[in-house]
Amino acid sequence: MMKVIMINKNWLLLAVLLIGVTGCAGEKLPAASTYTLSPELNTFQAVNTQQIKPAGILMLERIQSSQLFNSREIIYRDTGYRQSSYAYSRWSDSPAAMLLLIFQEALEKSGYYAAVVPYSSQSRSDFLLESTLLDFSHQINDDRTSDGVIRMRFTLIDNNTNRVIASRDFVATVPVAAPINAGGAVVALNQAVTVITQEMIEWLEAFPVAAR
Repeated sequence: MMKVIMINKNWLLLAVLLIGVTGCAGEKLPAASTYTLSPELNTFQAVNTQQIKPAGILMLERIQSSQLFNSREIIYRDTGYRQSSYAYSRWSDSPAAMLLLIFQEALEKSGYYAAVVPYSSQSRSDFLLESTLLDFSHQINDDRTSDGVIRMRFTLIDNNTNRVIASRDFVATVPVAAPINAGGAVVALNQAVTVITQEMIEWLEAFPVAAR
């Protein structure tokens, strides 16, 4: 008699577990939101291309970064060195891939170079721009304010001499409007991309050998 009771209890437990699993499987998860980088690039248009004597061809090297920024996750971190990603929000492509296209388009619009080509091009180039993405995240501060933060390092190389012309780090920090969420972070990071791109172009323009 005891054996029958135990078997019945086991089957009852199994039935309860199956109902629970079925219930979880049927639960509808929120749809993931997909965001992209689309800064205002018209601001980089050369005002008077007649006065600009373009330099040679500039090649953009693949942007180096940690695996973190080669994924589509939208990263947030706090001052306690903890980091995570938004569960139901993601980028349309990795930040490193999107930034490369943005830099190429902005540099083409600037008119400072005869041509701007990606690292995959077979053409010969006069200059090489290497870049490293060091940070691209939503920084949450102790006072519950937050910022979109981008930190990059650029190195300009003269391909004719294999000489490093210059190297510089850039940081752009843009406040995120409340409330703290992925959508607000994306707006701030788009604005930070505009800042970084503008500063990078002005920096390149400062080198006569590279910009003229």
